[in-house]
Amino acid sequence: MTWTCPKCKRPFKHKNQSHSCVTVDVSSVFKNKETNIKKCYDKLEKEVKQFGEDVKISCALKAVFAKAPSTFLAMKPKKDHLAIEFLLGEEINEFPVEKTFRVSKNRVAHFVRVQTPSEIDKQLLGWIKSAYLLVRK
Repeated sequence: MTWTCPKCKRPFKHKNQSHSCVTVDVSSVFKNKETNIKKCYDKLEKEVKQFGEDVKISCALKAVFAKAPSTFLAMKPKKDHLAIEFLLGEEINEFPVEKTFRVSKNRVAHFVRVQTPSEIDKQLLGWIKSAYLLVRK
């Protein structure tokens, strides 16, 4: 069951979930960023939407989130890369994972940087799909 904020119309997993009601569109999030960073986002968005009809894209001031119904992927454009964050049920310590930290008994946050669309490969997409399947349980 999801809850939609009556003010910003963004969906959340929990009723009255804390958030900022400031919403923007994708083009605003990528304004003044390198073209390759937006191309990385475009590839990721296309791939994650193929995971299922329940995937929704939601934008905040400096990030874009993929939800189904809760967030399974955060994409944050930086000056020279796209920061990707996702949660898995286990820790993966291999390239291109930059760092990890345990957020709960059953969840580990993973952080990856990509600079070109070619870095979004089957391995990374497999981890992101696992994050998607994890939030759907």
